[in-house]
Amino acid sequence: MVQPKIIKMDKRYFTGMFGSIFPTKEQGKLHKKFNEYYNSKPYEKSDKYNCHIYLWNMPKNKNFFFGYETSSIINDSDFTTIEIPACVWAIFEVSPAKWWVSGDKEVEGWVKKNKEYNWLKYDGSKCQLEYYKEKFVGADNPDSLMEVWYPLNEKSNTAV
Repeated sequence: MVQPKIIKMDKRYFTGMFGSIFPTKEQGKLHKKFNEYYNSKPYEKSDKYNCHIYLWNMPKNKNFFFGYETSSIINDSDFTTIEIPACVWAIFEVSPAKWWVSGDKEVEGWVKKNKEYNWLKYDGSKCQLEYYKEKFVGADNPDSLMEVWYPLNEKSNTAV
């Protein structure tokens, strides 16, 4: 059974733009638009790696978010800042080729069936973050790894 790295973190901010997950070409359009805006109006980011945030229960035009982590809210008419409250994060390293084709049932199963944590929701939607950091060396490289982050809340220990 796959085991994630579990870490507790204070609230986090992500600044970027909302778009649509599907069709996949929409993600590419959002990346291009974001990069054009960011190149003309850069803001201070707290991590050099961009982040993809998938919001599974949101309207079609707001179920994908692309941007960078920032240390605070960025007030700009072209960008939106998402705030994820302090929580526990389950961080998995996965093969992009496997993940993009079928997801990783072990990873998703760990999150869904976990007895210690609930999946934290953003604006009523389950969400997941994808990072393409230093271990990512291309989608087709079998040694390539990306990070998938799930925000979690600890389950209450009291009986209801």
